[in-house]
Amino acid sequence: MGIEVKGIGHIGILVSDFERSFKFYTETMGCKVTNRRKGADGRETAFLRFDENHHDFVIATAPEGADVTSAQGGDRLIQQIAFLVEDREAYLEALAHLHKHGVKPASKVLVHGPEGGQGQGVNGSGSRSFYFYDPDGNRLEVYCDAVKVRNGEQFPREDIAEALIAFSQVEVAR
Repeated sequence: MGIEVKGIGHIGILVSDFERSFKFYTETMGCKVTNRRKGADGRETAFLRFDENHHDFVIATAPEGADVTSAQGGDRLIQQIAFLVEDREAYLEALAHLHKHGVKPASKVLVHGPEGGQGQGVNGSGSRSFYFYDPDGNRLEVYCDAVKVRNGEQFPREDIAEALIAFSQVEVAR
């Protein structure tokens, strides 16, 4: 048996323009500041939180000469950072808030899984989500309503997969 991880404690990223990113994550994303400091080398670090945790998210100035905005080798080092919100209302509020702050979408609003329309398959989480980029081009996601996978259970269970397929293929008579 492996380590019994309960979740991700925090994520830290390097940023190309500390002030720009600090403003984005505090003003646009709503993070609260636990600690902001400058090292002897002049590079800054901020420990940010969403609620009562000491920090959920850390941003730090990238070392001089590092280009954190380029797709190194064709792929970025961060695939995505997903921010879970409480419910659909909070999801819609986040969508409106980011739009009001001029954040450009990186996707349509989505529902992962067959509830999201044709071609979604039965393996999706069922979550509602949308994607956008931070100032350095890191792909961010806001999501809610992901299904739970009970201990030891196949996902999706065979009976649920069959029902999802059956109800996704129904042509409704009008």
